Amino acid sequence: MMTFIEAAITVLAKANEPLSIAEITRLALEEGLIESIGNAPRQTMANIIAASIRREQEGGELSPFFRVGRGLYRLRQQDDPLPEHYLDNAVFWHYSDFLSYKEAAYEILQFEGRPMHVSEITTLAIEWELINPQGMNPEASLSAQLYRDIQQKGAASIFRREGAGIFGLAEWERDVDSISKMAGQQRHAVKQQLLNVIRHIDPYAFEQLVARLLSKMGYNNIIVTRRSADEGVDVVADISVGVMMLKTAIQVKRLRSNVGRPLVSQFRGDMLAMKNIDQGLIITTSGFTKGALEVARLPNTIPIILIDGDQLTDLLIVHRIGVKVQHIEVVSFESDNLIIDEFSSLN
Repeated sequence: MMTFIEAAITVLAKANEPLSIAEITRLALEEGLIESIGNAPRQTMANIIAASIRREQEGGELSPFFRVGRGLYRLRQQDDPLPEHYLDNAVFWHYSDFLSYKEAAYEILQFEGRPMHVSEITTLAIEWELINPQGMNPEASLSAQLYRDIQQKGAASIFRREGAGIFGLAEWERDVDSISKMAGQQRHAVKQQLLNVIRHIDPYAFEQLVARLLSKMGYNNIIVTRRSADEGVDVVADISVGVMMLKTAIQVKRLRSNVGRPLVSQFRGDMLAMKNIDQGLIITTSGFTKGALEVARLPNTIPIILIDGDQLTDLLIVHRIGVKVQHIEVVSFESDNLIIDEFSSLN
């Protein structure tokens, strides 16, 4: 959950237009940004925004909110007029050696190389004399600027929100994203290879492959029935669900075109002709039409689970059938583990 001030900033950044206190509160509650405090979250929001603007008027830090009319607020923008007591200070900021709050946050995060809470960033910014806070609550000002930068710029922001009040840098994602993208491309290529092979193997070999997969998935008493008299049902197996044992009839289809409604309806009829079948399962190398999905979900009859080619290859990868999985370590910097306690033993 966010604080009320963080929630108001988030809502106004998304709205891109002035909102009333009632609208800000309603959107914050609907998006789950805040929890209702007592019976008056609207009053709480009004008090917090009003207090922020009042502190600015009394010489405190700039409020992230700007009043544009009676009961209407938006986020402060760079070209908004500054209060009179800020004018001299603005000249000082422009010509001083101090950094802006966002510049200071970037320098600290880049140096530390890890996500940090805004309170920690503010403390270091003051200790390292990167900023010259004039308000009474520099942490709130820094937090508001980072939140606003992320909300307004989106993916183009140099900052990333890692948690409640915790920020990191977008540049940290680049290398990991590149590795993840390569891994995703490799996985996609392997899935296509699996499908290509499965679509060309002997039908009975495909049924044996499915039986092997079912065993890995926890099914028991697996019987391949294709060469028996059970038409339409290729495999029968049992699966434990809690204290129950469900007998499952399985049909496998090596197809390039999607499985349609007639095939699913026929399969249900084949199951009903058998004894003690609790559920059905159709596995295909293609997909399923909308009609097939609707028939499989019919109420008050034997349920049928549908597994398409994409899900099938995912299951083969998860259970290491036809693939080899290699794990690669991705190393990131953690400054806390670099510092050695002066009292620790160096053995």
